[in-house]
Amino acid sequence: MLGAVLVAATGTPYEELLHRHVLDPLDVTDVAADPPPGRRLSHRGLFGRPERPWTMTGAILPAGGLWATPEATARLVTGLLVDRRLGEPAPAWQKAGHLLWHNGATGGASVFAGAAPQGWVVVHRLSGRSVTTDRLALETFRRFVNAPSHQG
Repeated sequence: MLGAVLVAATGTPYEELLHRHVLDPLDVTDVAADPPPGRRLSHRGLFGRPERPWTMTGAILPAGGLWATPEATARLVTGLLVDRRLGEPAPAWQKAGHLLWHNGATGGASVFAGAAPQGWVVVHRLSGRSVTTDRLALETFRRFVNAPSHQG
């Protein structure tokens, strides 16, 4: 809803607002409402056929319709949660102890991003249940946090 309100109030497309106020200040590229041809990954369906990609255009776009490379996602997470270059994270980020996290899923794909003083994690999957993505991310984060550090 907020994205639609911002677009209506400014007369500026959501993607442009996002780039101007969030992505550009964080030096994050490779984020778009529509990825370049040939760069789109999609879930495989019956007999291994690619399923039609999920699209979220128009007013629903701010709810999660953006595509990003893993590198862009990592820069976004570190810029927002680790370096806090735009200030404190938005209230939409959940908190569990010291871990700030957010997840989402559309059309079979899911992502989990989280950060704490000990480090950060991003897990993205093109298929399966989002609860499994969350579990994998938390297990990965715990292994990282509990791993002995090696200094040489």
